[in-house]
Amino acid sequence: MKKGFVLFWLLAGSLALSAQSKYPTLEKLVYDGYYNWGFIWIKAGKVVFSTTDSEKYPNANCLEAVGTSLPFWDSFFRLRDTLVSHHDKKTFFPYEFSRMAHEADYHKTFHYQFHYADSVVIGNINRIGKFQRTDTVHLKPETYDMLSVAWWARELDFDKYRERDLIPIRILIDSEIYDLYIRYLGTEKIKVAGQRRECYVFSPLLVEGNVFRGGEGMKIWVSKDQFRLPLMVEAKILIGSVKAMLVPDESKVLVRE
Repeated sequence: MKKGFVLFWLLAGSLALSAQSKYPTLEKLVYDGYYNWGFIWIKAGKVVFSTTDSEKYPNANCLEAVGTSLPFWDSFFRLRDTLVSHHDKKTFFPYEFSRMAHEADYHKTFHYQFHYADSVVIGNINRIGKFQRTDTVHLKPETYDMLSVAWWARELDFDKYRERDLIPIRILIDSEIYDLYIRYLGTEKIKVAGQRRECYVFSPLLVEGNVFRGGEGMKIWVSKDQFRLPLMVEAKILIGSVKAMLVPDESKVLVRE
């Protein structure tokens, strides 16, 4: 996983919108991404989440997340990444998931279809200009993709957990299924766009790679209200740290009848 992908990956894998009856339908959420190396936070990119009803599957949502580097950073590392999840509105189990990574001279696409009757996931992987292959992954029960797992996590009743409790999760990442967890850290107030908001705070277990060291080096703040808005994510990486913050003025929350 490329370093330039980390701002987008941590949001797409850890933040989501909600389209359940207990929450408003969130049509659009916008986040600014920052990179810290030393003592200075530098704005480096933007991530936009949008949700609609799926046109491919009945009773399903389609969540799209698009990450881009800012024009200033394009000369150093151009990033244009897109993730799309089609998943059941009630269970959050995915039907289809795709990731299109365009990072500098690295171009790779992943497309997965979940076949529940056969208990397999079929993945088409294309490293553009290099290779193309088909992966067959044995599907374990209650497996989510990188986006649908976040929708599921936001449905959790955090008030019934105690600080430091572990909540198991299972995610498909790049043709492998990982048994991970979320550690609940309690509540905390943070300032977003000049306003202090009370949040639930949790830390997901990260998969070790060439960006993250693995472990619990990421924290996520979700608003403690009926919206359950993901307000901020912060994570340590091999060199420096990254952060993403909600931009309320550019986001849109609508309630569908």
